[in-house]
Amino acid sequence: MTRTLTLTTDAFRDQHGDPATWSPATLDSYLVIGEIAPPPPPPYTHREMQAEAEAWQASAAGQQRLAAELARKGHTIAAGIHRRGAQDARQHAEAARLGWPAYETFLNGW
Repeated sequence: MTRTLTLTTDAFRDQHGDPATWSPATLDSYLVIGEIAPPPPPPYTHREMQAEAEAWQASAAGQQRLAAELARKGHTIAAGIHRRGAQDARQHAEAARLGWPAYETFLNGW
């Protein structure tokens, strides 16, 4: 079986492990690979991720208002469901504000 190595920064990190343990020469090799074959740009821009965060924040606010209204009417179980939904939406918003890599990590549960 022939193994083909691809020259990418991700493949280099996979092969060499934690960058905190790299020697200066290893770090230089990594930087050169980054110049030769830069990683692709993230699929969403910072502006798009901020819009996503705003949408999640609006969802959280709406669910929180609904939870409060349901609680006032005595529907505690339904109110709790919407409170948890609001909390989840706030977590999505926080991750989205940090940009695509953080949001992708949050979505994948890493």
